[in-house]
Amino acid sequence: MKAHKDLAKQIVERLGGKNNVDQAWHCVTRLRFILNDKDKVNMEEIKNLQGVMGAQFSGDQFQIIIGNKVADVFLEVEPLVETSGNNESTGEKKGPVSSVFDFISGVFTPLIPALAGAGLLKGFLALFVTVGWLDNTGEVYQVFNMIGDGLFYFLPFFLAVSTARKIKTNEYVALALAAPLLYPTMVNAVAGGEITHFTLFAGVSIPVINYSSSVIPIIIGVILLKYVSNFIKSWMPGPVTLMFTPLLSLVITAPITLWLIGPAGTFVGNGIADGLIWLFDVAGPVAGFLIAGFMALLIMTGMHYALVPIALQNFATFGFDPIVTPMMLINNIAQSGAALGVAVKTKNSNMKQLGFSSSLSALCGITEPAMYGVNMKLKRPLYYAMIVSGILGAVGAGLGLKKFVMGGLPGIFVIPTFANPSGEAFNLILVCILFVAALAGAFLLVVLLGFKDLPADGNEATNNKQTESTESKNTNATTTSTDSQKTDILSPMKGQLVPLKEVSDPTFSGEIMGKGIAIEPDEDRIVAPINGEVTVLPDSNHAIGIKGANGEEVLIHIGIDTVSLKGKHFKSLVNVSEQIKVGQPLIEFDRKAIREAGIQTVTMIIITNTNEYLDVLNITESGPIFEGEHLLTLIK
Repeated sequence: MKAHKDLAKQIVERLGGKNNVDQAWHCVTRLRFILNDKDKVNMEEIKNLQGVMGAQFSGDQFQIIIGNKVADVFLEVEPLVETSGNNESTGEKKGPVSSVFDFISGVFTPLIPALAGAGLLKGFLALFVTVGWLDNTGEVYQVFNMIGDGLFYFLPFFLAVSTARKIKTNEYVALALAAPLLYPTMVNAVAGGEITHFTLFAGVSIPVINYSSSVIPIIIGVILLKYVSNFIKSWMPGPVTLMFTPLLSLVITAPITLWLIGPAGTFVGNGIADGLIWLFDVAGPVAGFLIAGFMALLIMTGMHYALVPIALQNFATFGFDPIVTPMMLINNIAQSGAALGVAVKTKNSNMKQLGFSSSLSALCGITEPAMYGVNMKLKRPLYYAMIVSGILGAVGAGLGLKKFVMGGLPGIFVIPTFANPSGEAFNLILVCILFVAALAGAFLLVVLLGFKDLPADGNEATNNKQTESTESKNTNATTTSTDSQKTDILSPMKGQLVPLKEVSDPTFSGEIMGKGIAIEPDEDRIVAPINGEVTVLPDSNHAIGIKGANGEEVLIHIGIDTVSLKGKHFKSLVNVSEQIKVGQPLIEFDRKAIREAGIQTVTMIIITNTNEYLDVLNITESGPIFEGEHLLTLIK
């Protein structure tokens, strides 16, 4: 779609261009980038792009929250930055924690679609066995179980590819390294139980270990492969490097992986899984409360992907996960319930529509639209959802809730993955109860306890605001009306209102600098729309920036491309850092002369710190406006 292509182009431009992008990929709702120079990113402009829900740095990873359309947008982003992976890094050192999170996210995020599909298939098979629709010894079950379980059994192959891509080494040599881990000789030795090791050299033996579904051994092995391969390539003659670099890399790396890395990685992975299971056995409710209660914060930062290896290790070691994936499900459904409560209770039609749609999205396992667009924006719904998640997480952990199959987005469709393959029904009943409790609990808290709603839109709200404006003028009130919720901006000039989207300059019409409105002036001066301080006044005097007493930042820009006049036809009446009062004359200009020079005089009034407000509302978008009349309302 053209909209996705345009958005992708704008994003790459504001990232500093394709040469500033070292790596790019996406997860379920976010574009993720590793950049060469973070200072080149124009974050505020990215946040204000139509189609972008938010943007943030998480460690050294830059994330742009798109929502359900992220895959479509990434298809347009990828060709714009495809050559940038070869760029030289700036050499900026990353912190160890940031590097670990970035690496884990880069390795596991590409696997999510495959994990979701295969895991959901296995979940439905377990459900059908539980309700008696399938026999787990029958041929139909066996065939579909092969389809669903194949990914998890051969997980080292998939991890070999994603790891190789992340660290930029040859994917096929990495696959060749994974092959011995699941070669029939090793698999049969594990199954037979008679052989415990293979003797390689004197004093060097290869332990017989089950590497199916393993995580850590192949990841570390591929990392070693990269360094060995790069070292060999550095001195290998060019004509023979194609053959002998992979040969020597495998001959060195594969035995080390089978001899040391594989056993050590398996030991560490099992130790982590055993430790967490012990923690849940000893202090299950407390651990469940903390993990589920704060899961929303991990999702906001994108750090929840760091939990994926833990979940995979649990499935590989125990055949179930009682920690990560159950708590993710509880959190997601609570976020859905909170957004649904907002949709039912709010008087703002836009928020009502967003509440319903994002609630459905979260119900299906994608929470960012509900969290960023609704719950976090209104604050209290997010807190209610976190409280409900924490309480139900404690209950679920205390009662031993388990997810038996990895995969599927943590929403309503993964409920079958909680069905015990043995046919025992308690766990499935428990997850259904917690599911309903999370949805209903967060919904009821939002509806009963409420939140600071956005103003209702429509004619009635507009008329009320106009009445407030008139009363403010007649009583000679101060320029800003603040009750900790809203700030009023008065008109700096007399003229005709023009919707910002109709302004010919895309910087303003696209709200890149912030929300606001425009006025075609009927007089030759602008006055202060608020009490505050002059913060910006260029030598050309064609614009002025003001910071109000309540933190509002207002830019008044006279005309389109009037900077080209270099101050001609403009006269400033104030100076930078000067304190000004509402109604005080700021700039005089000659409308007629400016227009005769072929330059538009339409004047933009922009709230440049729009991102700090829940909304910026126009009192009306057309018709006449008088100097000092109520123009905008900022909702905190």
